[in-house]
Amino acid sequence: MARESGLRIGSFAGAPVLVEPTFLLLALYVVGSAVLRGGAGEFVSALIFVGVIFAAIIIHEFGHAAMAAALKIPSRRIVLTFFGGYVQFASQPKHGWQEIAVSAAGPGANLASYVLVASLLPLLAPTMAPEGIGFLNALNTFGVISLMLGLFNLLPGFPLDGGHILRAALSYIMQRNTARIVTAITGLLLAAALIAYAIWQELLWTVFIAGLLGLAAWAELRAAQYDRQRGASDTTSNA
Repeated sequence: MARESGLRIGSFAGAPVLVEPTFLLLALYVVGSAVLRGGAGEFVSALIFVGVIFAAIIIHEFGHAAMAAALKIPSRRIVLTFFGGYVQFASQPKHGWQEIAVSAAGPGANLASYVLVASLLPLLAPTMAPEGIGFLNALNTFGVISLMLGLFNLLPGFPLDGGHILRAALSYIMQRNTARIVTAITGLLLAAALIAYAIWQELLWTVFIAGLLGLAAWAELRAAQYDRQRGASDTTSNA
């Protein structure tokens, strides 16, 4: 579906759920890396891992969309891409607390998933037949990825959810553009730290993702500086 820029797999909160072809890059990277490391025997395990990543990402985006719907903010589409996913909203939150709630709902959904898995595993493990060990391993992996995805997105730098939360909170005590500049700078610092760590650990995909985060933070910084130079007024009410 070229018009929607992705394969439609369903809908949620009144918005189509799309998977961009670029998501295949992530799948190919994960599966290819596993096969290169462990041989063809790792193929099925890698596919399951991709499915777990897919589930964690889509739950994250559903969290954003569900909170937005509860606040009467319609979603245009929910998209999964090679770097994760995003929700495109038909309108922006009118108040700072709404932006905080919508931004926090994605990581919140991941952390709730982790708590659920951590609660279920001790109950399921003693009763699970030997052939069910693979399911328990997949469930445990889903819990770990959900925890990591939730915590990572709470880091206080743009364009992560934590950056949006920080920007909205700072907008209560300073001008919106100043808050944008602060969170863009923290985003650049986080991206630089992540790139340095990824290079040290030889994590090629992480270098790529961190580079994209850095580019997004840089674009936000330039846009905020341009708006401030133009004397753009703060149009977001935090009342």
